[in-house]
Amino acid sequence: MINSYTRFTATLLGLNVVTILIAGLFILRHFPPIHMINAILAGGIAIVLLCVKWKWVPVFGIIYGLFFSVLTIPSLVISMFRNVDPEYNAMLEASNPFIGISFLTAIFVLAILTFSIFSLKANIQQTNEAFSFFPLVKGAFYGATIIGLLISLYLQQHWVTGINATTIEKLPTIVMKPDSVEPATMELYASAPIVLRIQNESNNNCHILSFPELGASVHMEKGRTGLIVLDAKPGTYTYECKPHHDYYHEGIKGELTIRSR
Repeated sequence: MINSYTRFTATLLGLNVVTILIAGLFILRHFPPIHMINAILAGGIAIVLLCVKWKWVPVFGIIYGLFFSVLTIPSLVISMFRNVDPEYNAMLEASNPFIGISFLTAIFVLAILTFSIFSLKANIQQTNEAFSFFPLVKGAFYGATIIGLLISLYLQQHWVTGINATTIEKLPTIVMKPDSVEPATMELYASAPIVLRIQNESNNNCHILSFPELGASVHMEKGRTGLIVLDAKPGTYTYECKPHHDYYHEGIKGELTIRSR
């Protein structure tokens, strides 16, 4: 039996797939394996819900909802209450577009779980009658999806790590390229602190630029710009791509020289 809850659950699964695709193409600018698995499972279950007229078919939605609730919601909560990522030296502001997408995905997962349960209950009771304010709930989800995606896309285009982009154009800049870094050497005079602008144009060959002698690094996705603050005395220091999952290129390496005034 395909009831109203079943159709809406399938729609939510489809919207989740669309959200993952938009996030991968325009916000994250790559597709992590877990996102691909999520999209494939969501799309497959949506098709099953719409095509298989079996009383217990909503169980697939329940299993999906439980599984991805465990994967997405704890990490979202941790991200919302953590101001600084100590490993990547990344401020919370840099992750705002990603938190928006994560929040939207978490809502989808919980809604899919909830309405799969409603769908199963309706099938068991052999009824197709939904609760009276069900149309309002559907409209709210559609509106939240559109607004959430638009906000995340806006933040991706206009936010830079912890500071407005117009204020950092004159900062010394290091650009990560697909197989190198520009400039390969940089000289600066000592100051307290030293602030650098980092741009990631590496086509996902690198996500973390590290200054190992200074114990500092900055984590950025493809196409993003960030800042790193260094407490460095006069001397010569290396900056290089730090391995992160499959993102690494040994050619992304340079040298920073700090001179006394």
